[in-house]
Amino acid sequence: MQQHNVKLIIIICIATNNTMQPHRRRCGRSPAPEKASKHFMKAILPPPDHTKEIRIPNEFIKRFGNELKNVATITVPDGRHEWEMGLKKCGEHVFLSNNWQQFAEYYCIYYGCYLDFNYQGNSKFNVVIYDTTSVEISYSFKTPSTNGDQRIKGPNSASKRENCAASEFNPKNPYFYSKSNRGFYAYVPSIFAEKYLTLKVPFKLQNSQGKQWEVYCVLHNKGNSQMRITGGFGKFARENNLLEGVTYVFELIKRKPVVVLQVTAICTPPQGRSVQSMTEKEVRESKHFKKAILPSPIHDKEIRIPEDFITMFGNELEKVATVTVPDGRDWKMRLKKRGNDIFFSNEWEEFAKYYSLGYGCYLSFKYEGNSKFSVIIFDVTYVEICYPLKTPSVNGEPNTKCASPTKRSKVETSECHGKKAKSVSKHASTRAEVAANEFKPKNPYFCSIIAKQNYTYIPRDFAEKYLKPKVPTKLQNSDGKQWEVFCVPNTVGSSSMRIVKGFSNFVTDNNLSHRDYCVYELIKKKPVVLEVTMFRAVDYLD
Repeated sequence: MQQHNVKLIIIICIATNNTMQPHRRRCGRSPAPEKASKHFMKAILPPPDHTKEIRIPNEFIKRFGNELKNVATITVPDGRHEWEMGLKKCGEHVFLSNNWQQFAEYYCIYYGCYLDFNYQGNSKFNVVIYDTTSVEISYSFKTPSTNGDQRIKGPNSASKRENCAASEFNPKNPYFYSKSNRGFYAYVPSIFAEKYLTLKVPFKLQNSQGKQWEVYCVLHNKGNSQMRITGGFGKFARENNLLEGVTYVFELIKRKPVVVLQVTAICTPPQGRSVQSMTEKEVRESKHFKKAILPSPIHDKEIRIPEDFITMFGNELEKVATVTVPDGRDWKMRLKKRGNDIFFSNEWEEFAKYYSLGYGCYLSFKYEGNSKFSVIIFDVTYVEICYPLKTPSVNGEPNTKCASPTKRSKVETSECHGKKAKSVSKHASTRAEVAANEFKPKNPYFCSIIAKQNYTYIPRDFAEKYLKPKVPTKLQNSDGKQWEVFCVPNTVGSSSMRIVKGFSNFVTDNNLSHRDYCVYELIKKKPVVLEVTMFRAVDYLD
């Protein structure tokens, strides 16, 4: 790594305790906590969820609902567009509705993406969009189309809608998502690579006109089954005008005698702008990345910077980065390189303890240049934390009390409709399952998947020993909030059970989806309380 200064400004999700002292800088008094915490994060779930509307977190509504009108204005970093969206109230929930679908299609927002909303007051929001690599997208340039274009076509290229149809595009064959990295190579997930491809054995990439290019793969890293399409890929990228920042679907359409992958753009690429014609300024507009804190001992001591971010800015990073938090504190963190990966290491553990970072929190980093970052921190409710105040602690812990408005939202109530989620990426779900199975609580527990109909199975041995049918049970998340649910026998005469009544509220309030996995740990027997550790498939996408 070259010697440069890295400063990190971080947006963080708070857990609870510890008052270890960071490096400090001179600054004025911190603003009122509820006014300083104006961000919320949203994960995009599989279709049809989030296809037509998206819910604003309840904790944000508690803080600012009294200010919201029936129409919100959304501004994107491309500086070219403002979007007006209707705010629809449904019971206690508030949704961004009208124009959300057009907005999502225009910016190719699909399952696995995240959005960081920054409230500006007066029903106005700024938003940063992250793709499935956890790095901010390269925002699209919309220009008139040209004839005779050889580029890769999007799934809805013949439609009046010009850009993205990711929510409608569900290949029937095995497939994976990937980007063209500077037009030189594309990543292949390990699960797909192991099953369908062979190292250095030629296969074909095919565009929408049926023309084919021969390519082959090499290992991404030694000891890792993930591959990269390299040999022949540069020619394929140039002749099809593959773009940096655009996501493509690689679909297996033929296995013998030669593997053939059909390549489709999730977004119709901006016209006339190939990888090689992208300017340095356009690439460098994407300076944000986000990190989810997963239930892993690794995140206690260090956290990895996304690979796509390192590809863009790794040559600028020094051995020490500066991370700046909205409370005015600066943290010096050593950047440790291991293989092709770079981690925030020294001081990370102290930083995480100070801001009570735990599983379910998110951080949104913005690169300020010269090895400096700013960060926003989100707690398990997906809302920006109330940062520890520079005032006396409470019982030896940082004072993080956050006031909440008591007035009711001005958003009018309208009719609500139930939702039914389709299945998500099986690859991501498998990785979530593996992570869940590796999690070993000290108390009795079981692991189970979220079923389509919003229920979950309980193994017979656990059910017989600790639960009773139709007797209330409490589910508790990592924030300590509880939901009352009920169990019923799985089938007549069976001793295994299902959590049914009340479970849909738990799923909705915790942003869970079909094919997510949860570990249920018995932390109290009378009455029964199960603490739930959640492994969302969306956090395990490639």
